[in-house]
Amino acid sequence: MPSTLMLLSNPYRPDPRVLFEARALRAGGYEVDLIAWDREGRWPSEVDVKEAHIVRVGPKCPPRSAIKMMTRLPRFWWRALRASAKMDFDLVHAHDFDTLPLGIAISRLRGKPVLYDAHELYAKMVQDDIGGMSRVLWALERRCARRADEVITVNDALSSELSKGRSLPARVVTTSQDPGAVAGSDRESVRKKYGLSGFVISYLGSLEPGRFVEETVSAFTPEDKVTVIVAGSGSLEDIVAEASKKNPAVKFIGVVDTDEALKITWASDLVVAMMDPKNPNNVVGTPGKIINAMAVGRPMVTTKGLDIGARVEAAGCGIVIPYSKPRFIEAVIKAAADRKALDEMGQRGKTYFDKELSWERSKEGLFKAYKALLTPS
Repeated sequence: MPSTLMLLSNPYRPDPRVLFEARALRAGGYEVDLIAWDREGRWPSEVDVKEAHIVRVGPKCPPRSAIKMMTRLPRFWWRALRASAKMDFDLVHAHDFDTLPLGIAISRLRGKPVLYDAHELYAKMVQDDIGGMSRVLWALERRCARRADEVITVNDALSSELSKGRSLPARVVTTSQDPGAVAGSDRESVRKKYGLSGFVISYLGSLEPGRFVEETVSAFTPEDKVTVIVAGSGSLEDIVAEASKKNPAVKFIGVVDTDEALKITWASDLVVAMMDPKNPNNVVGTPGKIINAMAVGRPMVTTKGLDIGARVEAAGCGIVIPYSKPRFIEAVIKAAADRKALDEMGQRGKTYFDKELSWERSKEGLFKAYKALLTPS
């Protein structure tokens, strides 16, 4: 049975893209081992779950600390390298650029091919944290991407960037969840479970700057008859938790698994997917929450100036506005007054998802990449 070694720079709580890929690979007859970085120092060091065998290593590292990240990342690489020496595998699957140098090293030491799975343009994502150093990091990211035997990424824009200088173009594998996870569920039961009433908007994802988190949790009060449900983790977690204590219109539920997140998305009236267009990675990214919203037929509100915003506008499946709190409040209040228009947007989104973004369609790229790496030349 063929086997893969995945490398991941978070603790796998789980990471949605990694989960979907590992599930598909296991179902397709692959053994999956995953070495993950337990930055929090609180997760089991070794565990078997349905989709993979997981080994977690340290050291601890706080979020959004560029200096500590740079000094502790090599320590994670070293511990992951040592852990990999005890494993048997046929290829190395490096998730995001911060595991790619490690993946290349393991590939060279063990004589196995390496696949680079770019969830985003890493250097562009961290440029606000590291300033001018992001240009050096971007040059290194492109150089390492050229050395990978195969590259997969989330959309055509990232594929175009990562294909430069490569003889083989990067394949597109969209991060799409199976909407069957909501089958048999009842929307009102989900709402009751989380105390949701009135017009429900949801933000489910990373609680980090540049994602409209603080604006979302401070936009409405109970008098507006809008309920905001937030799930996720990140450096703004304390701010969100405090907002939920002071404002009954805000419900913060911490981290939920991917299936539960999809049910909450389905139970929402509008999904919040606002991202700051000043960050180049946001411009070309494809937020999973938008794909999830389309998968279950819910409309979303997102930002003008993003590539995904243009796609949402063209498909007619959501509301596209400037990255502005007043415009956001105005858009939500207007949407709450026209449920018929929202339902029609949701239906158009579901049609677009089924045609362009379904996991059954997108996972073909994953298996093609694996087949190319494991087929003798």
